[in-house]
Amino acid sequence: MSERSMKRLMKGAAWLTAASLISKILSAVYRVPFQNMVGDVGFYIFQQVYPIYGIAMTLALGGFPVVISKMLAEAEGDLRRQQIIMRAVLRMLRIVSVALFIFLFLFAGLIATMMGDPALSELIRVISFVFLLMPNLAFMRGYFQGNGDMIPTAISQTVEQIIRVAIILIGAGLALHMGLDLYDAGSMAMSGAFFGGVSGIFILRHFYNKKVAVGGGLQPAVFASKEEKVGIGRIFLRQSVAICVVSSMLILFQLVDSFQVYRLMSDSGIPDFIAKSLKGIYDRGQPILQLGLVLSTGLALALVPMITAARVQNQQKELKRSILLAIKITLILSGAETVGLIVIMRPLNQMLFQTPDGTLVLQLFMPAVFLSSLIVMLSSILQGFGKIIVPAVGVGIGLIVKWIIGSILIPQFATIGASISTCIGLFIICVICYISLKQTIRVPFVERSMILRLIAALALMAVVPCLFEWLAPFDTRLGSAFQAITSAVVGGAVFLVFALRYKLIGPKDFVFLPFGSKLLALSKLVARK
Repeated sequence: MSERSMKRLMKGAAWLTAASLISKILSAVYRVPFQNMVGDVGFYIFQQVYPIYGIAMTLALGGFPVVISKMLAEAEGDLRRQQIIMRAVLRMLRIVSVALFIFLFLFAGLIATMMGDPALSELIRVISFVFLLMPNLAFMRGYFQGNGDMIPTAISQTVEQIIRVAIILIGAGLALHMGLDLYDAGSMAMSGAFFGGVSGIFILRHFYNKKVAVGGGLQPAVFASKEEKVGIGRIFLRQSVAICVVSSMLILFQLVDSFQVYRLMSDSGIPDFIAKSLKGIYDRGQPILQLGLVLSTGLALALVPMITAARVQNQQKELKRSILLAIKITLILSGAETVGLIVIMRPLNQMLFQTPDGTLVLQLFMPAVFLSSLIVMLSSILQGFGKIIVPAVGVGIGLIVKWIIGSILIPQFATIGASISTCIGLFIICVICYISLKQTIRVPFVERSMILRLIAALALMAVVPCLFEWLAPFDTRLGSAFQAITSAVVGGAVFLVFALRYKLIGPKDFVFLPFGSKLLALSKLVARK
């Protein structure tokens, strides 16, 4: 690959990463005002069907376009082959999307009943229409990414998310203002997914038309044979399934919760309204989890291109160094976020969601931040080595474990059991990915002394928030906001000083980090003090 092509690819990756981070932040943040508007029961209604939308967007954003771009890149220079690939892929996308739409629309009542709440059927039907948009979204994103042009995907993804969030909040507000019930409010909110997808298609089509106008674009070709068509379609579907399973890991865990938590609580004798409210409180953990993942995964995954480049160029020393640094940063950031969220959860819960209800449930859920961050990093490294199947198998096993443990614990411990089953399922996936990576590249990933220093830093960081909560807790929402923010700032500062003073990250590592020179200067200053 030429230097010019590499620079273009890196610039495109930066655009795509920025758009992904913006979308994740928006996706997490809007749920706070939405929950404040509709309450815990309204939030339960929305979150019950949200995983279905999440799967559609994973297919249209993360799974299918990645495989399309990979197949096009492999056929670079062979226009005929690229045209055949596009035709086969488009045909397969249409078959899959129409099949999913028909299934969800016709069996919405059955799915809602399996979730334990037949009234959810209308929301499921609203969401089913999003799958009809999937072929155009995935096809054009895959085309642009396959040609190294990430900007159309980045812009369409951001605009799509902004419009979706706006319609969710406006639609729910209008529904409540007109006196409609919470299920109608949920349906109006969910329609934002469809209109957001339409806006994404318009933007992608605009960029594609501009490309055609200057002699670009890629028109699907006629197949040479039926075997050629079927073969490409099967390869595309097989690779897509593996990538989509990993990309939608947290969405699939939410989907298990949608089928298990409320239904099992209701079956165990908890009154319907209370069970819905408890599930809504449990779902408060999702936006907190997403926000927690933004920093840890965003910064750590910025190192993945460096790992890939070192592997392609067969620079074994640099490869091992890059992998060790990526895992170390993930451990440090996700560890700090997890412990920090646990110790400030009571005031944070009240600050965001009006009441401190379910604080213990959310604290037990927070290890998911640490485990998910590690899984994302380990699976990304494994995929860089071509091991696409291993993380997907791990996710499948983790889901089965979560389902079994949830079936045992939820009837006895309600949402506490759901939190525990989620963390155990994620732990299983993490172990599988770790073992596979150890077999792939035989180096010690973590130093024992580093782990001990990290534990000491996390313990010190937790002291101030714990003392604040023990000695002078606030019981108003405004007071809790002050307590949560103050505890986070002071605790974070203590952790940063300790991490720099005792060199959790070495001076050579700062070169690869954002603001690395400033962190290195601060590290030297702290060391002298």
